[in-house]
Amino acid sequence: MIEDLDVQPPQPWCLGCATALVRAGDPVINYRSLNGESDYERILAGGSTQVLPFG
Repeated sequence: MIEDLDVQPPQPWCLGCATALVRAGDPVINYRSLNGESDYERILAGGSTQVLPFG
């Protein structure tokens, strides 16, 4: 489980739903892990199709 901190109130997502967002190109970037695991961080790094601007 993660909690999306970019919305108010923060929105919780299960790992499966959060993974689907990554694959759709709309990942949760500002989040807090609710179960202490880093699975979402690994999926976010490897599965996103979103292009983030730099500079």
